[in-house]
Amino acid sequence: MSANYPFKDYTYMRKILILLIITLSTGSLFSQPQPKMTLSDKIKLVDADENYQKEYWDAAYTLYRDLHVKYPEHSVISYKAGKVAYRLKKYDEALTFLTKAAEKKPKNAKDLELWLGQAQHKEGLLDEALKNYEFYRGTLKGKAQTSDIVNDYILQENQAKKLMSTPVNVTITNLGEAINSEFIESNPSVTADGKTLIFTTCRPGNTGGLKDPINGLYFEDIWMSERDTVTGEWQDAENIKGALNTKEHDASCCISADGNVIYIYKSVNGGDIYYSKKRKNGEWRTPEVVKGKVNSTYFETSASVTVDKKKLFFISEKPGKGAMGNGDLWMATKVGSYEYEEPVNLGPLVNTIDDEVCVFVHSDGNTLIYSSNGKNSIGGFDLFKTEYKNGKWTAPVNLGYPINTIGDEKQFSMTADGKKAYITSHRDDTKGEFDIYEIDLTNYVVPDPDGTNQGSTGLTSGAISIFKGKVLDGKEGTPIETVVKITDDKGKVWDEMETSESGDFLIVLEGDITYTINVKQEGYQAYEEKIFIPKTPGKTETIVKAIFLEDAQ
Repeated sequence: MSANYPFKDYTYMRKILILLIITLSTGSLFSQPQPKMTLSDKIKLVDADENYQKEYWDAAYTLYRDLHVKYPEHSVISYKAGKVAYRLKKYDEALTFLTKAAEKKPKNAKDLELWLGQAQHKEGLLDEALKNYEFYRGTLKGKAQTSDIVNDYILQENQAKKLMSTPVNVTITNLGEAINSEFIESNPSVTADGKTLIFTTCRPGNTGGLKDPINGLYFEDIWMSERDTVTGEWQDAENIKGALNTKEHDASCCISADGNVIYIYKSVNGGDIYYSKKRKNGEWRTPEVVKGKVNSTYFETSASVTVDKKKLFFISEKPGKGAMGNGDLWMATKVGSYEYEEPVNLGPLVNTIDDEVCVFVHSDGNTLIYSSNGKNSIGGFDLFKTEYKNGKWTAPVNLGYPINTIGDEKQFSMTADGKKAYITSHRDDTKGEFDIYEIDLTNYVVPDPDGTNQGSTGLTSGAISIFKGKVLDGKEGTPIETVVKITDDKGKVWDEMETSESGDFLIVLEGDITYTINVKQEGYQAYEEKIFIPKTPGKTETIVKAIFLEDAQ
């Protein structure tokens, strides 16, 4: 049996039976005037229909397309070819087929205008799409007029027209050959200082050099690039060093603000979240599963962790209190070393009955950017912002056009200063199916066409002050794994951070405050120092400190 045509091998009796069904059935699809179709082509059409029902889109598309070449005026074939082309994201071909079908309107294609509207939307024909949606809704009866999916499409159409007529002030740049290739790049994540970028790609040079037998693509690996400190350009990306990647699929969720931990998605146990820590030599450890209550037998993915690693935001399809169905946004609080307690669903104001698929938490700990294909998108998956204010999350706001397009924008990451962001998207200059783009947010203002935005006008809630450094042996200069305790002048403990294997630490603090830094480590003298952390409106202040511990007397 052919892999492309799973239902191709018919016996003689099966062919005769199908022919009898086609010939004798009243109300047949072929009752309308049409070119005479041969017996073998009638069998091929049934074959295509079976492939479509089984969701073998490629096989169905090949058969429908071949039949369309022979019978270009056959409106049923045009209609079916258009639907399967749309499912394969061949939107220009879908529009051609469905427009052809609409010229004659086959009797059994009652949802033709719905499909045609979707294809027109994907090709940017917003007014035409809206007319077809309105026409289709007018054919519905009773409750269907208000409950059918077309109502969401109409809302998306109006949202698209509104946001695309008032584009936000950003510059969007393809990161070029240093990062992107003719293959798929996705899941960008950047450190707080904007100097390290990781992403997922399925290209040659992956670990093992193998391809997925299911889709024919190279197995995904996580790659990394560093920004050149002189030119500011991203250096050529490389497959990440160490034991993080395997011979199968490995996808990045996020890199921690300090660049010392990477959270990873692995397709095990229904889909779980792992983490890998960086060694002193810069290589990455074998990933370990995130402990506690985050992972379940359901699909968990797209995690993002706060600067202090105490809160983990992630996507899960698990049921539970507040769950809306499909992928939802959840939050879990740390209770041990990479162990998190029972997660909390972010609720119906943020989550929808549709899919939320990706999440990013900013360094301020209160701003989430996530992707959803809900009714407030302008088509496909869009990026939205919500803020935690007064004990609750604000109503999500669409980031606007051209950050969002009528295609899919699924992943997002941003520097601590809120000046640069990174997304996955397919645009006119995309090298492969999806590329990674950099967004200059210097002049960005959150769109508020309806005057309902409850959050800040930018993508961050205010100025950020970063305190980072290393703890080192005062004699040898070697890094020390220890705990750095930070308190303010009122005695409030802001954090007790564990340093990495390289002695690194990083924390986001409130500015215009003097803090006390304490380090106590066995075999060394106790260290204490006061340090003032400044705050400048609209700017990220970064204080770097090397802490040297002296041997105990």
